[in-house]
Amino acid sequence: MISKRLTTLCLGTAMGVSALGCQRIVDVSGTVRVDGKPARGLVVIFDPDVKDAPRGVGQTAADGGYRLRRLGPGSKTGVPAGRYTVKVMPDIDDPGATQIPATYFRGSSLTHDVGRSTPDTYDIEISTK
Repeated sequence: MISKRLTTLCLGTAMGVSALGCQRIVDVSGTVRVDGKPARGLVVIFDPDVKDAPRGVGQTAADGGYRLRRLGPGSKTGVPAGRYTVKVMPDIDDPGATQIPATYFRGSSLTHDVGRSTPDTYDIEISTK
């Protein structure tokens, strides 16, 4: 009886782990430029088109570079492969953050299909003009 329960528990656990393992995680990084110059202090958000997928978030350094981390328990590098709406906004906690038009956050038309290459690079060009 105990052996049968243990087998059922092990099979259930293995199925759960393999279902999570089917989700291909892709490391995503890039550079944000505003009017051709590297942008510091911007928050880059990847909102998944798939319901219940984790959101990816990164912050630009002085060279404009960012690397995405998944939101949620553990906050690990990378996001699941798939289509994302990309939003960019100044970090409100960074007084030196580059200022950009609000349209890059509200109603952003930027999209990216994560996973076409591994690692995945997505550079963002923003115009203030």
